[in-house]
Amino acid sequence: MENKIPVIVDNNFDLGYEKRTWIWFLMVPLMWLLVFWVAIKKKIFGSKLKVNTFWFDGICSVCKTIKENATNWIALDNIYNYRFQEDVTLRGKANDFWEGGILNARAMRNRLKLVKKLLRENIKDLSIRHKEVRLVSVASGSAQGVIEVMKEFKQQGILIKAIFLDLDATALEHSKKLAYRAEVINQIIFVNKNVRELEEIARGFNPNIVEVVGFLEYRPRDRAIELTSRIYRLLIPGGMLLMSSISPNLEKPFIHYVVNWPMFYRNMKQFITVITKGGFNSQEIKIIYEPLKIQKIAVCWKPF
Repeated sequence: MENKIPVIVDNNFDLGYEKRTWIWFLMVPLMWLLVFWVAIKKKIFGSKLKVNTFWFDGICSVCKTIKENATNWIALDNIYNYRFQEDVTLRGKANDFWEGGILNARAMRNRLKLVKKLLRENIKDLSIRHKEVRLVSVASGSAQGVIEVMKEFKQQGILIKAIFLDLDATALEHSKKLAYRAEVINQIIFVNKNVRELEEIARGFNPNIVEVVGFLEYRPRDRAIELTSRIYRLLIPGGMLLMSSISPNLEKPFIHYVVNWPMFYRNMKQFITVITKGGFNSQEIKIIYEPLKIQKIAVCWKPF
């Protein structure tokens, strides 16, 4: 089944993807040393340390913010929109060192670029068949990428209507601000509810696209399959699911222990199992890696 599914790596030069830098090879021994040090501290003092280590969240202000908001939209917002070399102080250099060196941070920014590219491509195709394209973002967070794409298409005269569903009210408030600035706020319904209520919320909306980016990483296998199955039933024929997954990588222990960011890491076979057991036919699936091959996006179509 896996062999029938196209798996590609997107290396589009024009998107400005971030690649591995030489400094990362120097960082690996440091990261592993810090993992052991923080693991010992947590064993002795408990898992909720004010500072995991001076060399990460002690000296690096952005790292501290990310650690304290790990798994939510604030951490992602700091990663997505990080600006390099604006601060020449020691703390500024520490921010650049970690945010510029950690592959998972680079892969997150690559994922944002890849998601926007895939949305552009598929919305353009769907707009040929539909007067308006309807999108549901599940656990939407700030929805930065979706909003930026909606703005682009509005300028082209293509209408996208969307539902943003998130249990975190602060995430929706932030996405409202982004949508207001992008002048697409009147195209979006913001819903502050649990994903358990997805079908009720989207009843009668008939989405062409369901976007689930950065959420499957927090659901175990059976719940991930259940969610995929529910989305399959929700999509109209010819509709598309856009879903992300994080791959196992050498930085996993560092992300877990030092950054306090636990996730479900899935290899390609495990990711495909979630999608196909959720109802999608292997012939209607394509999976795309960003260049670092840490983040991957599945594009899954529901047949007509």
